Amino acid sequence: MAFLFKIAKLHLSVRDIGCVLLTIALCCTATHVDAAAPKAKLKISGYGLLGGLELKRTILLLENNGKKHATFDANFIEDAAVILLSRLTEDGYLHPEVTAIITSTNGQTVTFRWRQAFDEPLPRPFEATRVEFQIHKGLFYYYTSVRVAGLTTVPLKTARGYFVQNTPLLPLKRYKVYSSQRLSRSISSLSEAFDRQGYRDANIKPIISTNNQSGEVSVLVNVNEGPRSVVRLVRQDIIREDSTNAQVVVALIGKPYSPLWEQDFSQSIKTNLYQSGYPDTAVQISTVYAQTNNNIINYDLAAKVTAGPKIKLGAVKYEGRKKTKVDVLSQRTELTPGQLLDRIRVERARYRISSLGIFDAVGLRYDNVDAHTRDAVFELKEGKELEASMLFGFGTYELLRVGFDIEQHNIWGRAHNARFRITQSFKTTSADYLYTIPQVVGEDVNAFFTASALHRQEIDFLREEYGGGVGLQKLFRPISLDVSGRFNYQLVTASQTDVDPSVGLRSAQVSGFIFDLKHDKRDNPLYPHRGYKIFGNVEVATDLLGGEVNYERFEVSGSYHFAIGEGRWLHFGADHGAVFTDRGPALDLPFNKRFFPGGENSIRGYTEGEASPRNPGGTLLGAESFLLGSVEVEQSLTPKLSLVGFVDSLGIARDIKDYPFHQVLTSVGGGLNYGTLIGPVRLEYGHNLNPRPRDPAGTIQFSVGFPF
Repeated sequence: MAFLFKIAKLHLSVRDIGCVLLTIALCCTATHVDAAAPKAKLKISGYGLLGGLELKRTILLLENNGKKHATFDANFIEDAAVILLSRLTEDGYLHPEVTAIITSTNGQTVTFRWRQAFDEPLPRPFEATRVEFQIHKGLFYYYTSVRVAGLTTVPLKTARGYFVQNTPLLPLKRYKVYSSQRLSRSISSLSEAFDRQGYRDANIKPIISTNNQSGEVSVLVNVNEGPRSVVRLVRQDIIREDSTNAQVVVALIGKPYSPLWEQDFSQSIKTNLYQSGYPDTAVQISTVYAQTNNNIINYDLAAKVTAGPKIKLGAVKYEGRKKTKVDVLSQRTELTPGQLLDRIRVERARYRISSLGIFDAVGLRYDNVDAHTRDAVFELKEGKELEASMLFGFGTYELLRVGFDIEQHNIWGRAHNARFRITQSFKTTSADYLYTIPQVVGEDVNAFFTASALHRQEIDFLREEYGGGVGLQKLFRPISLDVSGRFNYQLVTASQTDVDPSVGLRSAQVSGFIFDLKHDKRDNPLYPHRGYKIFGNVEVATDLLGGEVNYERFEVSGSYHFAIGEGRWLHFGADHGAVFTDRGPALDLPFNKRFFPGGENSIRGYTEGEASPRNPGGTLLGAESFLLGSVEVEQSLTPKLSLVGFVDSLGIARDIKDYPFHQVLTSVGGGLNYGTLIGPVRLEYGHNLNPRPRDPAGTIQFSVGFPF
């Protein structure tokens, strides 16, 4: 906060601050020239620009742990050649050639070639300042046919999916790569699928036909599932050091007998005894009787359970701690010396320490004090205290967005965290500060303080908002529910507009409470294909807490996703918001708090904010209520590229008396989505079926991220 205070004393505008900080960020990330920098250079060509960069990064990471050296020795160069040959073979180029053009430390240039690992060993000793690997990929091998014969339990589609991807509509060669390593993994995965169902002796034999002229590979996978193994009963013989032994018989008729079942069953026995202070419990399962009946083998098993000595917890120690306070850790572990040593409870303590987010690694070991006492030692590796990163994005309305993010961890040694983020686009400058105090009341209950500044050029007005708040956030992990509440204070201003003052205040001081709820059960937040999400926001402003206005504003949204065929999904989205006032918008509603729908994440036939109500002069007024529904069909063309078609329908009401809406706008359209690490890159066009005067016929949207 001291940093923010110093900025304020310079009396700079928010936009000026954005420019200054982005300049600092670019300077900080610029490459510095250092006379003492290492001179060794590594280059890879012949595998495309991105492919070459990825291979180079892999080699440096594996061989040098990411560090740069002044020279490369013979071992490094040979190992790099092996890595390249292995990667090329894995990618379907079964007969590659790698040429290394090497510049030695005396300036001499030599050339070596490899078709197989260690084809041509380098002389020793040998040092190089520059190495260029030229890749000759050779013929590409790919599946043209995968047949599976002999299946009765695993669906054919599932079995083929272990060998080639089922989803792409466009069967491109690069998504059907063949290599011996991939084939082995596919067979192993199929074998595991049988194993989980109790077919422990399933026999899988591939017959491979390869065309060395075209690279086409066809595979016939013959499957003999064999008899199914099931568990009929298990006799547990529990042996304790104090001779309080026990025998338990458990009936498990029809349970598939597999290594996975055996592992889970053993762990359930251990868990019960761990909680009673037996941390050395060992379980050995053996067959007592097996009977075959109608291709089913019924097993009667014996579980010999050796509990070992009963152990008490000695001291709780924290190794590797440098800055973190001991009391912060002890509050999270909740372990008391002298109690029975429960390994499950100690592991939970380890998890709670990890959830603080300030350690790169949290290990655990037990040190013997005597025959019946052990110390629990947490091996800690504290993470970086300060991290900085650049931010980039793109949207149809704001165009290019860049930013800078600074995170400070483990402040005061008490696991407090702070984040300062500033972003700049062609339309917006924003700055946000978040200070978090973890687990202040109980587990998964965090306190936080926020401060923010926003300067944004909307279509018909300039939005400025400054404020901050303090609150609590609670995560209910078992049901994936995140709830937060905070007191918030803001100064909001809408300028450069000629709208009627009756629709809202141009400027106001707003104080009140904001509550957020998020329940997310989607399979993937970046690429949802099944599941649902619910989000809710309620803001209650009152003049009793230092503000000037009284209103209640809420917004609730949700989405639902499911598959409707091969590589095809249906997505539903809904969003509804409304704002209510005591004395009418002219006295109690800041203009900024109205709803301005439209854009790539709303109704896609309009740019951002353009779908809100207009006055007779065409100026956008915002809505006091809206209801948005979206339906989208997605068809996978390749694993990364999808074709989408959508319908977005929006109901809007300028005045709350027309709740929920009095006018309906509808857009239909389609586009392409391309998968990236940060979400889908979307290029879409929305056509408006019933545009109003001054509305566009349609809009091209380019953005990153799923629309709802």
